[in-house]
Amino acid sequence: MAFKSVLSLLLIASTAFGRPAPVDNHADHAHEGRSLFDAFGIKEWAQPVDHPVTALFRRQANTNAVGSPEWAAQYPTGNPDPTKMPQAWKDALTKAVAAGQIPTVPLTKAGVYPSGVNPNDPKVCNSASECKVDGDIWNAPDGMLGVNFDDGPTAASPRLYDFLKNNTQKATLFYIGGNVRDLPQAALTAYQNGNDLAVHTWTHRWSTSLTNEEFMAELGWTCQIISDLTGGKIPRYWRPPYGDSDLRTRAIAKIFGMTQVDWNNDTDDWEIPEGKNTEAAVAKNMQKWLTGPKSPGLIILEHELADSTVNAFMAAYPLMKSNGWDTRNIPDLFGASYYLNALDNTSPVVATLDPASGGATSINLNAAAATATASSASGAAAASPTTSQSTGSKNGARTLSASGALLAAAMGLAVLAL
Repeated sequence: MAFKSVLSLLLIASTAFGRPAPVDNHADHAHEGRSLFDAFGIKEWAQPVDHPVTALFRRQANTNAVGSPEWAAQYPTGNPDPTKMPQAWKDALTKAVAAGQIPTVPLTKAGVYPSGVNPNDPKVCNSASECKVDGDIWNAPDGMLGVNFDDGPTAASPRLYDFLKNNTQKATLFYIGGNVRDLPQAALTAYQNGNDLAVHTWTHRWSTSLTNEEFMAELGWTCQIISDLTGGKIPRYWRPPYGDSDLRTRAIAKIFGMTQVDWNNDTDDWEIPEGKNTEAAVAKNMQKWLTGPKSPGLIILEHELADSTVNAFMAAYPLMKSNGWDTRNIPDLFGASYYLNALDNTSPVVATLDPASGGATSINLNAAAATATASSASGAAAASPTTSQSTGSKNGARTLSASGALLAAAMGLAVLAL
């Protein structure tokens, strides 16, 4: 796309979404993580301006009823075969590798690197070892608590979703793509209730044990099925299974424009169904965290795996509220968009692929819709200004701009480097 075209899109988008962005406190607190750009001298991500991430997720012709055998047959069963990825994904990965934008890091076996490889090496930086990269989200802003769950949807999910709805509470749900394929109606209910649908890979394998192509397929198919269910919305956030992500897997996730979300407290609630933990033990930890300091804010790792893990959250929720925690889903913590191409579940997709354009971006800038969306989001942001994190904090939380995300989507940018 010519430079003048980019400027034109920017001007149009800035007019439609012209509103003050939530305060970005990058200058107010230190990031302890390393930047991929610093570590490898990367100048830009793989996607050029004229290759929007939306081009990677052409909505499939879903004439089949959601949940029908014909509908499910569109998606992988078991581990995705990387040779059967859409060509656009293969091409994007090939281009990124050729440009030197995917670091060469040894593969692990279930998260364990070969002898002599340090997971905290600056050129490895595995988040399971709490090695941080600039742009990862680890903390909530002071006084806030990010409500989020991994591994859904499951048979236990409907009860959780009812509880959230009855308490007017939105959560970020890090979905396993294969589970969405098997339980699409539960995922649709969560979406219709206003929850943010995010990515937890297709099969929940150790990310760093997978080849570039295998990991690309894990992320891509999960994004695809969420996009198909939500009318074309593309997830903005992902969480690595077991917290296992290094510079290589982070770089591949950036091909899809996604931001990695980690956590600063772990309930280990997944061990309850296995008999290795108890609801009482989780409650004891929750009591300590929820009655403790409010700086930094909390992002607590929880799961919608089983009734017992849902019980643990439901038991703790009144304590969250009685102790004055401002409970939000992950993007609402920062006044950010839920998706790469839409503000939230009720907002229109602002950048869609025009199949006849050969990859050009078609901008949907309905003035009335844009004004209403901007006004609503601006009011929400004003009600909860983002505050800076303590520079002494172990994990520096990244502040994200909703208007910046929309501008990036409208321009067809795949990466939101704010």
